[in-house]
Amino acid sequence: MQNSLFEEQNLSSSETVDEINQELLEKGKALFPDKFFIFGTGKKDARVVIVGESPGLPDADSEKPFMGPVGQLLEKILAAIGLKREECYLTNVVKFISQGDELTPDILKFFTPFLHREILAVHPVVVISLGNTPTKALLSTKKAISQIRGEFFDYNGMKLIPTFNPAYILRDPSKKREVWEDMKMVRDFLNRN
Repeated sequence: MQNSLFEEQNLSSSETVDEINQELLEKGKALFPDKFFIFGTGKKDARVVIVGESPGLPDADSEKPFMGPVGQLLEKILAAIGLKREECYLTNVVKFISQGDELTPDILKFFTPFLHREILAVHPVVVISLGNTPTKALLSTKKAISQIRGEFFDYNGMKLIPTFNPAYILRDPSKKREVWEDMKMVRDFLNRN
């Protein structure tokens, strides 16, 4: 099985996250003039990048991703493997608030190249993709998260591990154990690298 279109490539970037976000905002405002954009936050040279689908309503006030109950659960998950939110870089595929069902292929096609560039600019050791949308965008796969979580994939010379989104765990707590198994893999990998 091919792990990724980017397998065994080690790409780096001379762009900064700020430059990428500026370009995204200019082009995005032209296409989506009524949307409020929320960009990634955290260390721009983090060892861990966490990617979700899109910001949620709780993110609007702070203008940061992963706030509210979802963010609190994510912080607990990270703490369980010895990471703090501030040590990571947190972002989403789509940079405006959505409920998920409105994310058309055209919207994803616009945002995905910017996400690839954003991750390359941070160049972490590990990328954690939370849920179907970021996993499909980053790995160019059609497989569901439930089929491919629990293993590392090569992504531009970095490791990527898909797992369930904390928003999903809040709806279906039975998936906590699988997320814990995935996070232990991340912890062990980071301890070795």
